[in-house]
Amino acid sequence: MTDGFVAGSVAGMAGVVVGHPFDTVKVRLQTSQAYKGVTHCAKLIFTKEGPTAFYKGMIAPMTSATLMNAVFFGAYTSILKQIDDDMDTPKIQSTWLAGTASGFLAGCISGPTELIKCRLQVSEGKVRMSNIECIKRILSSDGLRGMGRGLGVTIFRETISCGIYFSTYEILIQGMRGPHRGIQDLSPIHLILAGGISGMTSWGLNYPVDVVKSKVQIDGAAGPRKYKTSFCAVRDLRAIAGLTGFYKGVSATLIRAFPTSAVMLPAYSTTLALLNGLRKETRLTY
Repeated sequence: MTDGFVAGSVAGMAGVVVGHPFDTVKVRLQTSQAYKGVTHCAKLIFTKEGPTAFYKGMIAPMTSATLMNAVFFGAYTSILKQIDDDMDTPKIQSTWLAGTASGFLAGCISGPTELIKCRLQVSEGKVRMSNIECIKRILSSDGLRGMGRGLGVTIFRETISCGIYFSTYEILIQGMRGPHRGIQDLSPIHLILAGGISGMTSWGLNYPVDVVKSKVQIDGAAGPRKYKTSFCAVRDLRAIAGLTGFYKGVSATLIRAFPTSAVMLPAYSTTLALLNGLRKETRLTY
C-alpha cells in the first residue's frame, strides 16, 4: 500500500513536468478568443511572456500531484484488489469501477489546486502572480467558498476520465500480451504506447467537461461572475460558440495527453520496482 502511494507521487510529478506547458496553451485557448490555434497561442506566449510563461501556475498542480496521484494509484490498486480476484488479468468492468472510484477521490483533492492553476495560467504579462497572491484574491472576492469553485465539475471530470483511462489501458495491455504472457513480459515501448493511447482516449472523450470546468473556474477572475452553476456555463458556451466551442483547444490537450500519460505509468512501475528492490522483493505489483 505504502509503496503504491510513493510511486504514485513520483508518477504524478513526472506527468506535471512533461504536460504543464501544453496545459497552459490548452487553458488559454479554452478561455480566450485572442488565439487562432495551438501554434499561434504558443508563439504569442513565447514572444510576449518568455519561455517560463509556459510553466505559470505549475506549483499548485505539482503540489497536488504528489498527493492526488498517491491517492489515485494507491486507491486504484487497493480497490481493484477488493473487487477482483485476478490482479494479473482483471475484468475490464473491475478496472472501470476501481478507476472511477479513485478518480472521485482524486477530484476532491485537485479541485482547489485546479482553480489556482487556471487563474494563474490565464494571467497575462511577464510579472507573475504568486500562488499565495492568487489565493488571497479568491478569498477576498468570494470568501472560503470561492476555493471550492468548480469542485463539482472537477470531480465529475476526474471520475469519468479515470474510469476510461484504466479500462482502456487494461484492454490494450491484455491485447498486447495475449493469454500466455504477463505484464512483466511486455517491453517499455508496449507500456508507453498503452499509457499514451489510454490518456488520449480518456481526454478526448471527456474534453467537453474540461472546457466547462475551465470556464467556471476562471469566471470572476477579471470582473463580475457570470455563472452561478456549471449548467449556466454550458448554456452560455453553446449559445456563443455552438458545439465546436466544447472542443476548443482539444488538439493541444491530445498532444499533451500522450507524453504525459506515457511517462506516468513507466514512472510508477519503475519507482515501484526500485522500492521493491530495496526490500529485496522481486514481485512488481501494478
